[in-house]
Amino acid sequence: MHLWHAILLGLIQGLTEFLPVSSTAHLTLAEHLLLGRGMPLAFDVLLHVGTLLALCVYFRKELAQVFLGILGKDPEGRKLAIWLFIAMIPTGVFGLATKGIKEAAKQHLWVYGIGLVVTAWMLYMANERSKQQAGREIDALTARDALAIGAIQGLGGGFGLSRSGSTISVGVFGGLKLPDSTRFSFLLGIPTIAAAALVEAKDLVKPFVKHLPMPDEMRFPPGSINPMIACIAGVAVAAVSGYFAIGLLDRFTRAPRLNGFAFYCLCMGLAMVILGTVGVDGFFYATTMQHP
Repeated sequence: MHLWHAILLGLIQGLTEFLPVSSTAHLTLAEHLLLGRGMPLAFDVLLHVGTLLALCVYFRKELAQVFLGILGKDPEGRKLAIWLFIAMIPTGVFGLATKGIKEAAKQHLWVYGIGLVVTAWMLYMANERSKQQAGREIDALTARDALAIGAIQGLGGGFGLSRSGSTISVGVFGGLKLPDSTRFSFLLGIPTIAAAALVEAKDLVKPFVKHLPMPDEMRFPPGSINPMIACIAGVAVAAVSGYFAIGLLDRFTRAPRLNGFAFYCLCMGLAMVILGTVGVDGFFYATTMQHP
């Protein structure tokens, strides 16, 4: 891994974690094309920490409100904390239940391509639904809304189905306003990304605790740049680009303007289906339509 690899992967993680285009699908594609293998686990964990920092900074006021609500000093913050907790229950259950399948899916780009096509459909339908309905605000969220949003997050994350795109869409399908569904999706991302990083970090710490050699998949490839430099660069780029992506999607969802993301996901998804089934040569043949 070179420095520009770390910077590029950090940029991809930061932008695609929050834009509704699936960070997992884009990172998996980038890893296949750039490194020929998955990222070292430590680097992957730290990239998630970078995007978590972006979320915490952008939504610092809402986090303070939730914290005060937990302490019993803010009724609205307490209600929001309860909905986030309820949403995390199906996220955790379905996320752990499908963890093995999602790990196996990393070797099949076509699976991520299908996930992106489904994301495109969900974004288009959510965009059309938000034009037709007034919708409820976030303070009118119900337990049913929270459970549905948490369930799609647990089921979808890791198959190329965008976390932000699917949760925003399900919120709109349930009757929430598009901006309020987006806000809840972002806030739900804070405990979700933190929990995912902790789970991955557990596997990283285990060899140190048990005094075992580090597995090959957790190491940086031979000849790589200093791991500390790579991690610092990746985290910094992921945090800055992630903050930018949050603000961009926040503005795009104040009015229904998701069709551009839907079209991108459709094109990217079809490209990954081709790459995952016929390979790189078949992909270039299909896109250039060259005949012998």
